[in-house]
Amino acid sequence: MEKKPMATLLFLFYIFTAVPTALVSSSPAPTFTPKDNFLIDCGSGAQTTHSDGKLFLSDQNSGQNFSSKGRDILASIPSANVSSPIYLSARIFIAEATYTFQMAQPGWHWIRLHFFPFKTNEFNLQDAKFMVTTDNLVLIHDFQVENNTANLWFFKEYLVNVTSELLFVKFTPVKGGPAFINAIEVVSAPDVLITDSVSALFPIAQIDGFSTQSYQTVYRLNVGGPELTSQNDTLGRTWATDGNFLTHKELGKEVSVSPTVIKYPELGSPLIAPQLVYASAVEMGNANVAPPNFNVTWNLDIDLSFQYVVRLHFCDIISQSLEDLYFNVFINGKMAISGIDLSTLTGGLATAYYKDFVVNSSMVSSPLSIQIGPWTEGTGTINALLNGLEVFKVNNSVGSLDGEFGVDGSMVGGVHKGAVATVGFAMMFGAFVGLGAVALKWQKRPQDWQKRNSFSSWLLPLHAGDTSFMNSKSSVGSRKSQFFSSTMGLGRYFSFNELTDATKNWDSKAVIGVGGFGNVYYGELDDGTIVAVLCARPALDPALPREQVNLAEWAMQWKRKGLLEKIIDPVLIGSINMESMKKFAEAAEKCLAEYGVDRPTMGDVLWNLEYALQLQEASVQGKADDENKEFSAAATSPSAVVAPAVAGTTVDNRPISTPEQSGNPAEVPVIDQHSGTAMFAQLAALNGR
Repeated sequence: MEKKPMATLLFLFYIFTAVPTALVSSSPAPTFTPKDNFLIDCGSGAQTTHSDGKLFLSDQNSGQNFSSKGRDILASIPSANVSSPIYLSARIFIAEATYTFQMAQPGWHWIRLHFFPFKTNEFNLQDAKFMVTTDNLVLIHDFQVENNTANLWFFKEYLVNVTSELLFVKFTPVKGGPAFINAIEVVSAPDVLITDSVSALFPIAQIDGFSTQSYQTVYRLNVGGPELTSQNDTLGRTWATDGNFLTHKELGKEVSVSPTVIKYPELGSPLIAPQLVYASAVEMGNANVAPPNFNVTWNLDIDLSFQYVVRLHFCDIISQSLEDLYFNVFINGKMAISGIDLSTLTGGLATAYYKDFVVNSSMVSSPLSIQIGPWTEGTGTINALLNGLEVFKVNNSVGSLDGEFGVDGSMVGGVHKGAVATVGFAMMFGAFVGLGAVALKWQKRPQDWQKRNSFSSWLLPLHAGDTSFMNSKSSVGSRKSQFFSSTMGLGRYFSFNELTDATKNWDSKAVIGVGGFGNVYYGELDDGTIVAVLCARPALDPALPREQVNLAEWAMQWKRKGLLEKIIDPVLIGSINMESMKKFAEAAEKCLAEYGVDRPTMGDVLWNLEYALQLQEASVQGKADDENKEFSAAATSPSAVVAPAVAGTTVDNRPISTPEQSGNPAEVPVIDQHSGTAMFAQLAALNGR
């Protein structure tokens, strides 16, 4: 068969880099004897035989492996629709509990955690919430049963490189709920499973260091074949069917051969995947298109907070001759392999081959798509196939496989969990204080406030000139402050001396609240303006108890019940618009989200706070309109009594209504350069709005 020179060079490159020798072996898969093999049927009083024939010891026979800081319960049920009897018992923890394993040999180990949330007389395990960690790795950050199906048994599998003599698997209940586990496996794994260097696609590169990472199995699919249980795999792995992930099933066609014909390269390992995986595949089906130029696609949901290693398994079980099948492989629409020829790579037909790729999830979207399609630049059979597919989640920078926080509380990006909660609480507390300040300011509003530009014009007094960023005319030694230019909408700049005077030298009796970053003081400026002053201090030690943020949880509980008025000071009830309050609470709740991807940007926060302010302004404006209408109606009534002017006073008969007052009070007022809106608009622009 004639080939293009470039294609020939490509094939030779694969021969010399991927498979040093073309010799293959058809010998059966060797057995693997793990040095460490801990199998515990938790909660059981007797040993249990798993469906694959493995023997699980009871808790009573594994007492040396378990310790607890509180009460634990051994529970069981007589029967259920589960795959193995190991799911019929469980150990339930009320307090932190730990399983400890003495390692016979360091290196790669499987950690498999089996769960079946059944009901007992005391507990409904479907309501359980807990963490599972090792000494330096978060396996499960927030365990929750997502589906309340009665027969919901499952397990989570991890591949961890254990380098210490002891391995700790710790269960920590959260929010007062129980923790539980039905069975645990800690079993040695062969070193050949993970290589240190993996190919990256976005951008194309070779990345080292993967032998020091930890992994969670997210997907393991036997493409085109039946489900393979741990009984069919030397390493006790389970291979699910691919049908639920194959899109447009009519584009794919299942094909299979006898597993006995599958061979492995001389330097390859049968432990990578069993012969049963390579003996089945999905090839291109009949899509009734000419020419048959289409892709077969599998879509897999992933968490975009993590990196993934994608392992693709190939074995040419459809060709009749060598060098007759060339096809392309795509990952999320990007070329992963162009014109792959399996017979050239492996030196024969029906020979196993696999390829790993690391996917930086920030460069892709979810679902993750895996596609195969024909290579149309040469001759040969127009076809493509895939035999197996595995997707492994890689731990993040703080040693977590679930969530953004590490075992020590450190967060991706260098922020501590305690600090995040404190900041979120401080922002919400600041919002409440801001609402209180608005209400107090309204009570002390100037009599002629209607003649000014807006509610914000006296809420945020701006007295500087329009030509300079800071007024340079203040005299040396003066306690008067300088001001930002009002045209920039940045508000007033206060000196420390002014704030000291306003708060009566930071009088402890003037403290009206305590936030995560300092005390909030009630103050009065020299012109009578009432202010709330935050005296900043170093952030709270994140190691301090969580009682510092219980107020935020209390407020959010009332919000979820639709009773936000419960968190308003009785003195302020009636003066705060509830729509504005609701917007404040929504912004605060988003800031308290546990995961960074769920928290808003600073631009979003500013816009939400500004919108809440505008709702308050509109409400106040509406009340003023109602008062004016009542006054006008009373003044024009035939029965109205006109009081004589008091001697020495001046009566202003000018109309007090403004263009703002003539609109619908429910509408948000137009942005004015002297209002707080202009400031928020300029700050939000920094976030690209």
